[in-house]
Amino acid sequence: MEQVKAVIFDMDGLMFDTEIMYYQANKEVADRIGLDFTYDYYAQYIGMSDEELHRNLYLDYEDEAKVTQLIKESSDMLFDIIKKDGLIKKPGLLELLEYLEENQIKKVVASSNIKTVVSFFLEHGNVHKYFDCFIGGDEVRRAKPDPEIFEKAWERLGVAKEHTIILEDSMNGIRAAYDAEINVIMVPDLFQPDHEAKQKAFAICDDLLQVKEFIAEKNSFVKL
Repeated sequence: MEQVKAVIFDMDGLMFDTEIMYYQANKEVADRIGLDFTYDYYAQYIGMSDEELHRNLYLDYEDEAKVTQLIKESSDMLFDIIKKDGLIKKPGLLELLEYLEENQIKKVVASSNIKTVVSFFLEHGNVHKYFDCFIGGDEVRRAKPDPEIFEKAWERLGVAKEHTIILEDSMNGIRAAYDAEINVIMVPDLFQPDHEAKQKAFAICDDLLQVKEFIAEKNSFVKL
């Protein structure tokens, strides 16, 4: 592997412990308004865009009024919780960001969330200052597992693909990175790596602190 000069971050489940928050907010509202919203149903859309999730909600439940209520009220609930309590950072996030900053390694967020939500999360997570730029799912035509968002993020970095890595927790993200032909490190969140993940990921790390150590070791080795 070449020296790492740029890192593309996924956000939900990778930087912040948000996937369970999303599910719980949706579940609470769904139960209240009479929609059968299960974790298995939600899990199939992890890593995909909100637009795709919402489109499928309307198709699957066939109740426009209730689905509209679910989307709005669960989103409002989540934002209120974050404004009040902040975001839970994944272990090793700050240590990794500080290391990348000190070593002048470029950093960009490429999230399936819309850009305004990405900005809100980065600001309320107090990590906005670390990133050169960020890209939301509403800035691309096709959501993960399509590689478009990673291609767009990479183009903004001005760094060769062989010097870039992507950090992801979901299979859709790993598939997108693999198809973009950029090395991806999986940091599992809700799902443990299966055969496909092990085949397509360049490495699998337990947490972001281990990612920091991985990059530091690779860059040290290259410099020798």
